[in-house]
Amino acid sequence: MEGAARDPAEALRARGGEKWLRYPADVLPSFVADMDFPAAPAVQRAIESVVEQQSYGYPWLDDPRTIAAAFTRHMDARFGWRVAPERVRPVTDVVQGIAACLMAFSERGEGVAIQTPAYPPFFVVVDACDRTLLENPLLDDGTRFRLDADGLRALVDERTRILLLCHPQNPTGRVLDEDELRAVAELAIERDLVIVSDEIHADLVYSGRTHIPVASLGDEVAARTVTLTSATKGFNLAGLRCAVAYFGSDELCGRFDRAMPAALLGQITHVSKDATLAAWESGREWLDELRELLERNRELVLARLAADLPQLRCYRPESTYLAWIDCGALPLDGRSPVEFFLTEAKVAFKGGPDFGDPGRQFVRLNFATTPEVLDRILDRMTTAVHRHAASIPA
Repeated sequence: MEGAARDPAEALRARGGEKWLRYPADVLPSFVADMDFPAAPAVQRAIESVVEQQSYGYPWLDDPRTIAAAFTRHMDARFGWRVAPERVRPVTDVVQGIAACLMAFSERGEGVAIQTPAYPPFFVVVDACDRTLLENPLLDDGTRFRLDADGLRALVDERTRILLLCHPQNPTGRVLDEDELRAVAELAIERDLVIVSDEIHADLVYSGRTHIPVASLGDEVAARTVTLTSATKGFNLAGLRCAVAYFGSDELCGRFDRAMPAALLGQITHVSKDATLAAWESGREWLDELRELLERNRELVLARLAADLPQLRCYRPESTYLAWIDCGALPLDGRSPVEFFLTEAKVAFKGGPDFGDPGRQFVRLNFATTPEVLDRILDRMTTAVHRHAASIPA
C-alpha cells in the first residue's frame, strides 16, 4: 500500500472512471464502491504481462490455472471452506450472476426476498427480471443492524422462490452472525427456497469479526445455496469483469446449467482471468495491509463524526469500506441528505431510496481513499452542517 496516502485528489481524477468523472471537479466523490489505491503489485504485473505479450486472443479456459481452482484455494485459505471446483461457473460480475439465478430458479411474478437497506442493483435486477420484490427491513438494536428472522418468516409466502442475501451487508457493513445465517438457512429448507448469497465483500472483514459462507453451514443448506463472489471488491478490479457463481450441490448446478445457456453469460477475458488469478493466488499479503489501512480510515470517520458531527449516527462497520450514516437529526427543510451535502458541501454520497425505504435519511460514505481526501470530505461535511445550523433562526 506504499504511496497510496500521497495520491492527491487531482491525480485520482486524472485516472478517470465513474467515481471521479461523474461530478464536476469541485465535487469530492464518495458515492460508488470504488477504491482510490494503487493496484496490488501481483495484479499489476499480471496485467502488464498480458500487454507485453500482446495476449489479446481467446483465453484458454481449460488452462490448469483456472478461476475455479483459484477460487477453491482462496475459499479454503481465507475461510476454511472446502468447495468443489467442478461446481464453479465464471460470470462477468456478481449482478449478472444474480440475474442468471433469478431466471434459472424462479418464474415471472414470483417472490425474491431481500434485506433492506440493500445494495441498489438488487432492486434493479429483480425488477428487470419481472420478479416480485419482498423487502424485509433490518432491525436497529441500538448498537448495530440485525436481520429480522421473524419478519422474514412472515414475509415469505407460497410464491416466494429466492432469498437474496448481501453478506457481508452493503450498505450497513454488517457481518451476519451464525444465528442470523442459520435462521435464513432453516427457513430456506422449510419452504424449499433457493438462497442466492452475494459474498463479494467477504475479503474485507475487520478484526474481531469472521465471515461465515452461508453454504458452509451444512450439506442441506449448501444444496440450495448459490454463492456469488469476486476479487473485484477486495482488489478493486470491477472494470475487469470477472466473478464466480458457486453451486452447493450437483443438482442445483445442473438446474442452473439447463436453464441458463452458457452463451448468454459470455466469457471472462484473458486480462480479467489473469488479474483474478494473481489476486487470489499472490495478493493475500497486500489484502491484509489494505484491511489495516481501511480499518484506520474507518476509525478516522467514526472519531471525526463523534467530535465534529454528533448529530450524525454511524455504527462501526464490521466489513466493507462503507459507512452508513444516519442524518435524520439534521433539519434539512425537506431536502434529502444526499442533496444537502452535494449542494452545500460539494460532496457526492450515495443514499436515500436507492437502498430502499429504510435508507431515506442516510448517506453512504466510501472511506477507501487517502486520509487527506477523507479529511477533506469530513471537513466539508462539518462546515456545511455548522453553517446550516447557524442559519436557522433560534
